[in-house]
Amino acid sequence: MLKNVIDGIRPKTLVAAIVPPFVAHSLYLNDNGNTSYYYFALCVLLALFIQIATNFYNDAVDFVKGADENRVGPKRITGENNMGVKKVFYIGHLFIFLAFLAGIPLVLKGGISLLLLGLISLFLAYGYTGGPFPLAYLGLGELFVFIFFGLVATCGSYYLYSGEVSLHSVILGSQVGLLSSVLIAINNFRDRETDILVNKRTLATRMTDSQYLAFIDFLLFFPYIILLYFAIFVKISFFIPFLGMSFAHKVRHVIREYNDPKELNIALAMSGKHLFVFCLLFFLGSLWN
Repeated sequence: MLKNVIDGIRPKTLVAAIVPPFVAHSLYLNDNGNTSYYYFALCVLLALFIQIATNFYNDAVDFVKGADENRVGPKRITGENNMGVKKVFYIGHLFIFLAFLAGIPLVLKGGISLLLLGLISLFLAYGYTGGPFPLAYLGLGELFVFIFFGLVATCGSYYLYSGEVSLHSVILGSQVGLLSSVLIAINNFRDRETDILVNKRTLATRMTDSQYLAFIDFLLFFPYIILLYFAIFVKISFFIPFLGMSFAHKVRHVIREYNDPKELNIALAMSGKHLFVFCLLFFLGSLWN
């Protein structure tokens, strides 16, 4: 049971939840020199709980819709008959409830705007694959990740730390959103042939392979072009994250040179590590005086 729950949580995907509050915290330290670890911890917990709930809902809904029958990617707990669909849904509900609890003190600090964003985020944990307009099935997965795992999560965290949304936080949120979208993009590129069979019309199924690969290149490398803003207009130490470009090139190489779709699982894992490396290097850049 515990192993199935851990598999359903998908620990390797959680970096996308942790990065936004962490880099926002790094930026706030750079801008202000002080912080509240209490709100930082709550932002991390909220992001984790929403991500985990999304993973369980995605697991159950894709199974119901038949999207996992010929799965190439990592196995799902419902698809492998390790756990019933109802139980998977219940676990998703549990993490939504935990996210709601973690969000209460954040809403009390952030006000009505944070309440609205929080409620939308909680709903879309299910609405990403479920409901009448499932974003993942309408070719909106990458846009969803960019907005909610990038702009909303990063700017929202920064707002809770500082009481404002700065231009710096918006630019940083865009970088995080693009790099986080790489994960879903690789996932969709890997599954494009099986997704067509179940009418899951992701962006990867709507574009040619060459077009979508160029799109992934944009997601991987445009954040480094944006990084020039921080290095030139904030401080020179923000050149440090450019070291992550070598990792980005490794991800690109695997995507471009794979022979078996299962090899894209390697690229998927690497893209999560790349996101973490970028986050860590940005943190180091923020500390350098």
